[in-house]
Amino acid sequence: MFQWTEKFEPQQDWVAFIIILIFALCVHLLKINPHQFKLLVSFWRSNTYFKIYEKEKYVNPLNMFNLTITMISLITITLLSYFFYEKIMMSLLGEISYIIFFLFISALILIRFFLFKLIFRLANQSEIYSNTIFRSINFYSIISIYSLFFFSIYYYRFPSNNNFLIIIILIILCSAFLSHLSIYLRIIMTNPNRIVYLILYLCTFKISPWLWLYKSIY
Repeated sequence: MFQWTEKFEPQQDWVAFIIILIFALCVHLLKINPHQFKLLVSFWRSNTYFKIYEKEKYVNPLNMFNLTITMISLITITLLSYFFYEKIMMSLLGEISYIIFFLFISALILIRFFLFKLIFRLANQSEIYSNTIFRSINFYSIISIYSLFFFSIYYYRFPSNNNFLIIIILIILCSAFLSHLSIYLRIIMTNPNRIVYLILYLCTFKISPWLWLYKSIY
């Protein structure tokens, strides 16, 4: 006679746990500051959001709200990068493990972050640095929240459709590019003389590390 059998799938369990964890963090944000969270996820109202919350008491990275959205971004990016590596990059990178791949990428980002901080400190532009980091953290959190929604559709509805995963990754990259472009344009409009330093920064710390990574892989 036909009987149900319980099938244990560890991979599905840890992915579901991460999705529930991020949902719980979003609920936490909604509790500590409902207005800020609702305005944050309304990305079409980002100008209003920054007019209200781009102030000294909100831009501190150690602010509980900022710490939480940073955690959401890190967890989501780690999850998506793992699936991108397993589904897409594995055939390109061969036997390089995901841990080495992830640590390498993380090291590049951390080095770039600390150099970025040092440059702004030496240039006595701490306020611009704080506002830039604040905007970047918030943009990444918006992208992460919506990306997780689309990833959930992919994971539970189209797990074997790698094209759908590629589309999600491309949307994330385009969104990150456009959000950072808006940050850089804002810096230039504030003081056009900064365009030279901005170009040097983009070439040295934004483009060069990824070109170096690309050449090391291929």
